Amino acid sequence: MKLAQLLRHLRTDRSIAQLELALRLGVSQRHVSYIEAGRARPSRELLLAWMAELEVPTSVRNAALLHAGFALPQEKMPLDSPVLAPALQALRHTLVAHEPNPALVFDADWRTVDQNRGATWLWSLVMPELAASAGGQVRGMDMIAALGHPQGLLSRMREPWAVGSALLAQLHAEASATPAMQARIQRFSEALNQRHRPAGRAEPPDHAAPYLSLSFDTVLGTLSYFYVQSVFALPQDVTLASLRMELWFPLDGHTAEVTRHHVAAG
Repeated sequence: MKLAQLLRHLRTDRSIAQLELALRLGVSQRHVSYIEAGRARPSRELLLAWMAELEVPTSVRNAALLHAGFALPQEKMPLDSPVLAPALQALRHTLVAHEPNPALVFDADWRTVDQNRGATWLWSLVMPELAASAGGQVRGMDMIAALGHPQGLLSRMREPWAVGSALLAQLHAEASATPAMQARIQRFSEALNQRHRPAGRAEPPDHAAPYLSLSFDTVLGTLSYFYVQSVFALPQDVTLASLRMELWFPLDGHTAEVTRHHVAAG
């Protein structure tokens, strides 16, 4: 359904006349008529006011914004909010179902919300000092700081520059909408360049990869995974504040067997 059709349908479905809606919005009836006919496009502010006056669900409001080509609003709520409880429960079920392979959930600020036993085991193996300093706490781990830390996630990685650069590109892409991350990203960028930048190499890529392959040198041998990230929401509900899930998969039989054995033993 096109934007004009959607707006007209939402108004008529609530039995509100064009003139009444125009008066509520503080615009002319002609402007409302032009928008519903597709002859004019509403501003973002007008579209949000239109949705508010019609008291539409968040998913419908976001669908209208996407139809109009506007960014979705960033909406944050505390993790203990009852509204998030069903989503967190579903994510927990997914994390458990993905075991023994690592999986975690993080928010728009790149702080962990939850992780499964596979992730806890892997962190203790590839960044034991940092994992120990967290005291077993899962929620709130700063993933950006963990990347830039001297004993962090990149410290035992075979290609820290390539992986770190790809993640830095992703962070830069998100930072424009989450300015509070800028300082943390800058610290990670400086650490990446100081510790892992190869001599004579070109600048990092300016785009993020859809997935990453990672190999770690550990006391259990080389462990190789690839991971993908997904947003837990319907497409029209996705915002930059949405919870994201990161699922890791073994790239070879040795990694699969080591992961299975040690997570089961733990």
